[in-house]
Amino acid sequence: MYSFSVTDFDGWRTIARTLLQANVAPSNVSWQPPEQQGLFSPSSLEAIIDPAKPVSSSGTHTIPREFLQRAKQAACFSDIKDSARKWSILYSLLWRIVNDGKETLLLTSDPEVRYLDSMCKAVSRDKHKMKAFVRFQQVVNHDVEVVSPESAEGNAEYYVAWFEPSHAIIESVAPFFVKRFTGMSWSILTPGGCAHWDTAQLTLSEGVVKPDIDTDAFDIFWKAYYRNIFNPARLKEQAMRSEMPKKYWQYLPEATCIKNLTRGAAAITAQMIDAPATNSNRARDKSQAVAQFQDTLRLNNRIDQTTGTSTDKPR
Repeated sequence: MYSFSVTDFDGWRTIARTLLQANVAPSNVSWQPPEQQGLFSPSSLEAIIDPAKPVSSSGTHTIPREFLQRAKQAACFSDIKDSARKWSILYSLLWRIVNDGKETLLLTSDPEVRYLDSMCKAVSRDKHKMKAFVRFQQVVNHDVEVVSPESAEGNAEYYVAWFEPSHAIIESVAPFFVKRFTGMSWSILTPGGCAHWDTAQLTLSEGVVKPDIDTDAFDIFWKAYYRNIFNPARLKEQAMRSEMPKKYWQYLPEATCIKNLTRGAAAITAQMIDAPATNSNRARDKSQAVAQFQDTLRLNNRIDQTTGTSTDKPR
């Protein structure tokens, strides 16, 4: 029996490749969580490979790209009850793909395939929520001690966000925020790891405990924005909580508005219904520029009332 403890996809991939080359079945491998690493003697990769007994004539295996992509996604999954189970499942599936064919992944009723799918979906959902619910706070004086030493210094603008994802996704999600906030210097802090961007380079660091971050002036704009896009006539509280679960409200400045807005939604809707209809041309009547712009659009896109066909002019 071989025993290994890994913490990331690259580490698992290196060990799994060596095990496959040595033709070691999944039943002969024990994957241990990092916190129990001291209880078992880790196996040496060099001791596994017997140069005199290559596993196949080619010595290599062709692994479907789809499996590697899904395995990399699943590697971010955090199983509180059994953190090493994912590595065992991934190696078992890898073994079956090599020996039984890539059609193994099509067995949707297979428990291991189902577990792989559930891990990938959970991680994908967590990434989506993090992209949607991270809110940065401006930190001018850098009082937050957990930011990276390479971060902006002095009074330069710097932004910090605290988030607690359910899975180890900070490394895979950080490029999204780099692309979206390229011109800002920021740090995203999580218990499992941190990402830092200085407008030129992305760096990662160990996780931290939740720091004290004061609210900034942008909270006012978040709240004003939310109040203005809120449509009381379309309020569906159950659907809202499904898309924006309460556990994420702690990161959202605008969440403090939800209670008052939902409480008054019925009354506001009734006022909207009772109010006289607004003039659809009110914006046009107030602005000559708007009127001219609309006239130009209508001229370019006018419809022949007789034939019903468009008579667009070249623009």
